[in-house]
Amino acid sequence: MSIYSVVMSTLKPLGIPTFPITKKGDVETYITFFQYDEAVALAADDEEKQTGYYIQVDFWTKDGLVYTDLSEKVKKMLIAAGFNKKGATDLYEADTQIYHKGLRFYYVLKQ
Repeated sequence: MSIYSVVMSTLKPLGIPTFPITKKGDVETYITFFQYDEAVALAADDEEKQTGYYIQVDFWTKDGLVYTDLSEKVKKMLIAAGFNKKGATDLYEADTQIYHKGLRFYYVLKQ
């Protein structure tokens, strides 16, 4: 299983379109995510046994109430699935009038 599959399956119950790297189609509320780094999390006998992935999950919406609701739901779902939160940033894209939150996580995937 890839880290992309883990993120997609974890967030699927939200019922919100979720895309690796960039949005596709014409949706107003959606989630994007990408891997911004990876490192060996565990090595034995000169072989990588576990990989640590640094992932950023962003969600986007024009609805302020959906924004605050998603902020808690996305965070809780990923933490419950074993992701460790590293940081979060609240943003507002003035040119498109869209709320945007970036959440950063670390996750260890066993080989």
